[in-house]
Order: sequence, then structure tokens, then C-alpha cells
Amino acid sequence: MPMTIHIFDVEHGNCIAIETPTGHLLMIDCGHNSSTNWRPSDWVSNNFQNLDVLNISNVDEDHASDLLNISKKCQPKRFQTNWNLTGKWILDQKKKTGGAGPGITEVARYIDEVYTGTPTTINYGIIREKFCHDTNTFVDFNNLSVVTFLGLGNFGILLTGDIEKSGWDEFLKDQNFVKCLKQTKVFMASHHGRQNGYNENLFKHFTPNLIIKSDKSIQHKTQIIGAPYESHATGIQFPNNLRKVLTTRNDGKITIVVEDDGRYMVYIQ
Repeated sequence: MPMTIHIFDVEHGNCIAIETPTGHLLMIDCGHNSSTNWRPSDWVSNNFQNLDVLNISNVDEDHASDLLNISKKCQPKRFQTNWNLTGKWILDQKKKTGGAGPGITEVARYIDEVYTGTPTTINYGIIREKFCHDTNTFVDFNNLSVVTFLGLGNFGILLTGDIEKSGWDEFLKDQNFVKCLKQTKVFMASHHGRQNGYNENLFKHFTPNLIIKSDKSIQHKTQIIGAPYESHATGIQFPNNLRKVLTTRNDGKITIVVEDDGRYMVYIQ
């Protein structure tokens, strides 16, 4: 069976689902689309029996806005986020900036009350590596994001949360991270493609075929100056043109189907 990666249009949020070759469903983040009211909880409950793993890459509300509905409709068997964080620490930090939203409050409950045992190791038929920093290195939530590498055959995709430049520089000291980076064919731009998530040092180690941004129309000043991602990608030939950067803003849902030897196709709607 192939690996199918669904990158949903959730505006400035993030939500990615992975159907693995073993038939498991993994999800990274559960943001929703407030304009269309598309929600991952509905998508999972309407299309699948189970959600095996939910991974929250960044403990900000736009990455977890549908988590209360996930809890009601399709509670995951396993839950993961930055393993250096406790729910109490997250809520204490959020109080300094106005408090946690309902999604992050649920994340904190998951960490401290629901998923407290030792995680079980499952073979999903893919390479799956996760990287994150601890609170001795960073205390801002963006740089505490979990970065996930998924590999099948000679294909690799790096899903990046909201890591910023200093967080990338720290990751580049890790040889296992650099090894995964060199295998990456599709790169998910950090922090919705904003300038503060861009680090040109990454691209000294690899040249992706394609870069993808999960974003919507300009809402923040940090979006105005675009990072030069297009200069780093080789591009993928679509029927009408060569594309180096795709965005959920302009392209809608993006689906990547990866065969076991690493050959892959990208579909947009």
C-alpha cells in the first residue's frame, strides 16, 4: 500500500493526515477552517474507523483548535507533542500572554491526565523521526515545535511546525536531523511561510523538489515580506506549469501519494 499525505486548507492553522502503508491513520495538528467550517474531527469520523496517533507540533491554538471535537468524535489511541513539556508548564506560560484557548487547554489535559503512560512503538511501514528542543534551550512555543520527518523508499517530507531561525540552527547540530534533511523531497515551510520561520542554512544541506505553505490571505505584518523559498526548490511539473511552491491559500487541499519505492504524485484541488 502507498503512503497518502493529506495537507488540509485550515487557513493560518495546520492539519495534516497520513494514511500509512499498514493502514493506520496518523494526524499532525488539528486546526480547522473557520471560513468553511471544515473540521478534522468530521473528516476522521466520516472516513475512518480510528485515529491511531495525533501529534500536536506546536502548542498554539491554530494547531489544536478542533481538539475538543476530536476528543468527542474520534479520540486518538496515542497522543504526542514535545515530550519535554508538561501540561502545567504550558498553561503557566500561556497565562503570561492572556491564557490558553480551549484546544491548548485540552492539550494540557491530554499530557497530564489522559496520555501519561509510556508510548508504545508501532511499525507504520514508514520511517518516522521526530525532533524537538527542551525548555533549557528555548522557552518560546514556536521553537519548541516538534519537527517530523516521514520517509518511504527514497521519498522524504519534513513537517516543520512553527520553528524559527534560531531553532533551525540548533537542529543543524544534530547529525540525525541533517541525515533526514538530506533525504527530504517535500518541505513544509515553517510558521505558515513567514520570514521568521525561514533559515537559508537549511538549504545548504538539501534541495527539495517542492515547498508547501499552510496559510491564508495576508493577516499579519510578518507575512508581507515573503521568504525566498522558491529559489531553493527544483519544482514539480504540473499539466500547465512548473510549480516550486504550493499554498493551501491558492491551491486548496494538497494530497501526496507515495509508492513504496519513493515515487510520488502531488494532487491539488
